[in-house]
Amino acid sequence: MNPTAKKIIAIAISVAILSVAYYGEYLPLRKAQMFIATLQGLQGNPPTSLADLENRLSVPLDYPSPIGQEELVRNTANSVLGFVQQSPDATTTDELVGFLMGYYQPILSRGRGMSFGQDLYLVGAINEVAFARTGQANFLSTAQQYYEEGEQLGPNRPQPLYGLFDVYRAEGNVTGTVAIADKILTNWPSDQSVKQALAQFLAGAQTASGSAKAPAGK
Repeated sequence: MNPTAKKIIAIAISVAILSVAYYGEYLPLRKAQMFIATLQGLQGNPPTSLADLENRLSVPLDYPSPIGQEELVRNTANSVLGFVQQSPDATTTDELVGFLMGYYQPILSRGRGMSFGQDLYLVGAINEVAFARTGQANFLSTAQQYYEEGEQLGPNRPQPLYGLFDVYRAEGNVTGTVAIADKILTNWPSDQSVKQALAQFLAGAQTASGSAKAPAGK
């Protein structure tokens, strides 16, 4: 091999190594560092508005990196879940969920990932909390959708099962509640909280059914 060819090969290898280091190490590390700095900033200097919060979270989320976006979106979801739980404003809750779903939708559309089951659970949990805060039925149906997908992915994972137990009770779905409670108790027979919650739900459902059937008084 002539010297010129050797130099070209050496340069090509060097460029390849630098590219791998840049895209596979530097960019993901920088993205993670930006996210940590953003969280620290939010703790030390709380956001003054919803727009301020979204702008600050968008900085690491929008930073280009071929690796790390799914993990960062998942970590952001945990943070947003906390904000949704603390927000008394229905409009703010609606916008926060919409903001997060804008980043989550490409991940959910792929339908796979190393922690995809956790992604499904987090989206379900955020929508469940949003329903509790706003009373908007669309949040509850979205929570049910992703919990059910999570159950299909991991039939005996506790997170989607317990999530569905909450959703079905909120819907007044007796058949679904009993079925999911039986599944939970088959896996974790000592869970007294589920037994008690199921008994209370069925008692309430029976009372409501009796009241509905009772003739109106004159």
